[in-house]
Amino acid sequence: MYTLDNVVPSTVTACSIFFVALGIGYLWRSNSKAHHKLPPGPSRLPLLGNVLQVPGKHLTTYFRRMVEEYGGLVSLKLAGSTVILVGDLKLAKHLLEKHSAKHSSRPVLPYVRKYVDPENDFWALGEECESHSLGRKLTTGIMSLVRVGKTEPLQEYEAALNVQHLLGDGGKDWFHHIERVASSTVLTAAFGMHCPTGRELELKTFLDVLAEAIHLVTPNASIINKFPFVDLIPGPMPWRARAQSFRKRLDILYEKLLDDALTGKASGMNTEIDYVVGTDRLPTFKDRPLLPYVEAIVRVRAGAPHQSTADDVIEHQGEQYFIPKGSIIFAVTWAIEHDQSKFEDHERFMPERFLDSEGNLKPNYETSVYGFGRRLCPGIPFGERLLWINIVTMLWTFNIRASDEIDPKTALPFQYDDSNAAFNGDLAKSPLKFPAVFEPRSSLRAEVAMREWIECEKDLNVLMPVMKDS
Repeated sequence: MYTLDNVVPSTVTACSIFFVALGIGYLWRSNSKAHHKLPPGPSRLPLLGNVLQVPGKHLTTYFRRMVEEYGGLVSLKLAGSTVILVGDLKLAKHLLEKHSAKHSSRPVLPYVRKYVDPENDFWALGEECESHSLGRKLTTGIMSLVRVGKTEPLQEYEAALNVQHLLGDGGKDWFHHIERVASSTVLTAAFGMHCPTGRELELKTFLDVLAEAIHLVTPNASIINKFPFVDLIPGPMPWRARAQSFRKRLDILYEKLLDDALTGKASGMNTEIDYVVGTDRLPTFKDRPLLPYVEAIVRVRAGAPHQSTADDVIEHQGEQYFIPKGSIIFAVTWAIEHDQSKFEDHERFMPERFLDSEGNLKPNYETSVYGFGRRLCPGIPFGERLLWINIVTMLWTFNIRASDEIDPKTALPFQYDDSNAAFNGDLAKSPLKFPAVFEPRSSLRAEVAMREWIECEKDLNVLMPVMKDS
């Protein structure tokens, strides 16, 4: 029979041996790296590190604050993992491009690796492997068609339709229309699935699955990302059921999209645009080289994190800092693109900051928005064209202004806000819906937009998947 007397000594002995071994291992590891130190950062708790300091939402705001407080290179400890924040563009390019062999992998969370994406279908978010290499090659091949203008008729078609929707309701549902044009353009180019109203069941399913996927690949999606040992609990668990349900929905969606594709079922700116385009037609991609101000707007100021696959040492502000193997590296775009030393009035929307005194685009533009090195976004040509044609078409057609609409929450006119309260709080930061007014700049422009849409609508060949032309 066991008693407290004979259990406690053995337990204490075992625990003592364990913690002594743990301490020796920690000291050995620390001493082996003693000649290099981690980048600066906030104070940490034993074992937990900075876990309790990092918010569950609005990470971009927190990361930006850390970079501004501690400098362009910051380190955090999150339950054993080292997180490196890079808030300087030159340093980010040095680390993630010149040292890309060490820092081009992606951190894969336990929940994602084991349940959400065990087949590594999300190749852009996964580790460097065969599926990542194949996915990038296929995407690069499609983008070569984009560069020679294969998708431009489709993008002009969708932009013209977007204007019709905005004319139809005066922009009351503009958020929905913008979401529709972006989603429909991508789905039509890839699968031939045109979504003219934005209320199609297929589009709703696509957006729902996409939103869930974005959530499931974040650290807060499951408890096992922070405490992997919890996954040792056998039997049905909520996180397993949710991932299984998501995989089923995703597989059904992909099968339908592929089947349909294979079977074929599926002010200063205004002055510049007016001078180049005139008033008797909508803008086209042929106008793009002559519209530097619109090009400046497209230089968006918003990346996915990188992961180190080998130890590294980097110099910053005269100090040598150690980047351990397995570190998660964030290029903090929100800080880089609001750098006070680089941008005058860094919080203001000022496209002219990208223009010289003669109104031409400044050369050698560098940005962090599309990523770095081997993880540079392969879809840049398509994304930039999508932004450009919709921005220029809406600016040609409308005067866009703030709304006097009453906010039902306060019974007062809607108050525009750029604080955290105006954003969704996800890692992929985006604004919450807000009202705006889209007024036609003239009845003539509204008539021209309608006329060109009628002509554009006749050419249904633009709705074929781009892959069929290859």
